[in-house]
Amino acid sequence: MTDTNRKEIKEKIEKNYKFNSRMSILDGAFYTLGMGFISTGTILPLFVRQLTKSNFLISMVTAILMFSTTVPQLLSAKWTADLDKKKKKVLSFGLFQRLPWLGLAILTFILGAKYKSWLLIGFFLLWTIHNLFGGLVGPVWFDLVAKVIPQDRRGKFFGYRTFISSVLEVLGALGAGYIINQFDFRVSFTILFFLTFLAMMGSYIFLALTKEPAYPVDSKTDNFKDYFTQLFLILKEKINYRNFLIGGILIQFIGMANGLFTVAGIERLGLEIDKADNIVGAFTVILIVSKSLTNIFWGYFGDKYGHKLVILIASIFNAVGVLVAFFAQKLIFFYLVFVLTGIALGGTSVSFMTIIADFASSPEERTIYVGLTNAVVGIVVTIISLLGGFLADILNYKVVFGISFLMISLGVIFLFLKVSDPRISNEGN
Repeated sequence: MTDTNRKEIKEKIEKNYKFNSRMSILDGAFYTLGMGFISTGTILPLFVRQLTKSNFLISMVTAILMFSTTVPQLLSAKWTADLDKKKKKVLSFGLFQRLPWLGLAILTFILGAKYKSWLLIGFFLLWTIHNLFGGLVGPVWFDLVAKVIPQDRRGKFFGYRTFISSVLEVLGALGAGYIINQFDFRVSFTILFFLTFLAMMGSYIFLALTKEPAYPVDSKTDNFKDYFTQLFLILKEKINYRNFLIGGILIQFIGMANGLFTVAGIERLGLEIDKADNIVGAFTVILIVSKSLTNIFWGYFGDKYGHKLVILIASIFNAVGVLVAFFAQKLIFFYLVFVLTGIALGGTSVSFMTIIADFASSPEERTIYVGLTNAVVGIVVTIISLLGGFLADILNYKVVFGISFLMISLGVIFLFLKVSDPRISNEGN
């Protein structure tokens, strides 16, 4: 690409920056409004818990989320890295990501609680489809955003985007709590799944309005053999990035614990599962509010001091949250668990993806780095999540929380000692 072409593209990006940032913020707001109705940390575990008593199956909510949204990103990154425009692919994958919620609403209404096994199977199938297409869309969506949002404003952009999205997510969570309290299992979750579908289709409209400039790529990956060779070379030669992956895997041991916070709280507080709706609603709101109140701060902080530091601090909050869960026997301490993990989630949601883009040495490599990172971390977290549910079934929650705390702490130490901020190292762009 010539300097003239780069200048023209940069001018188009600046011209449409405000419009594109608003469309992306609205896209995120409506999407997370939908996610607020079916919070993966609280509402979906409650849904599965009313269909089965198995902690292993409950942990599959997180495991399927991590595996299905991450492993396909390696394929998606290969298929989309050479596209000069990304939006068409984003819209194709994004539509199939949203449709399962309509299917799940219909399935829940038809089967209800009378056919628990069939509903559970249907849920896991549709949940997998939703996340598979979420995984396929992930790298190309992020590359689309990275194209239209300049690097020096990404932290603040993601901060505002996540903050506004979190406000809508709180409204969704409040609505979910009200609906669960007012209606029985069949009706309440039918409504929640259908509202999720409507909100996500609203986000789809704003996503479609994004103005994307064509960005000619400088290099082509000819086949899968060359592509995977490139992945191997990145892991072999980019030491700073490889160390980030190792540290990232360790801090992701939060995935062993966070899917079990809700059910651990219900059991330790001696609540019947069908009488725990108010508590679960409170947990959801506390988690989302804690995240939303810190999003903008983390964005500014990351742009000024580096997103590595944000990830370190957020991981410390996660470690403390798991430690509190280890000892918690009273409701107030479970509230504290969700405050701490919400703050941590606010930091990682802003900075984890942002720092990955900084590791790429060229725009053409962004989807590759995003796909590789999420696939590696996702496979590990999938195993971690299932292991957490298995250990909780055969042993107890304290074992799970203890292992999680130890590994997160090791991850913080490793990241601090072995990883340089890519924006100031010679591996970043």
